[in-house]
Amino acid sequence: MKKEIVAGALLILLFAGVLINIRVTEQMVRSLTDEVTEAYKSAVSGDFDSARQQIDAAAEHWLSLDGYTHIFIRHSEINSTTEAFFQLKTDIYAEDAGAAAGSYGLLKETLNSLMTMEQISIGSIF
Repeated sequence: MKKEIVAGALLILLFAGVLINIRVTEQMVRSLTDEVTEAYKSAVSGDFDSARQQIDAAAEHWLSLDGYTHIFIRHSEINSTTEAFFQLKTDIYAEDAGAAAGSYGLLKETLNSLMTMEQISIGSIF
């Protein structure tokens, strides 16, 4: 009977860890998305000085999360997100608001994908 109780407790602990990971990932993605959106809005309005500072801060924030992301997120997703960050950064630095629109869309969807991959669904269980 003790083995069953220990196994049940471990399953509950594991499920709690999953729920915490989902919450942390959602908060991380929302924060990054907000930062990126502000940079994009500044670029669209023609304020490229502010946009550069904002995208630099957002990219630095993303890179600072590597202690977490390299444990809980697949490396292919980390790479594609990093590439999307730096593509938007390139377009903002080039002061090309038109190209930044596409880069922003790519980065936003890449970040959204990180969040939805971690959520519990029938597809993620089976």
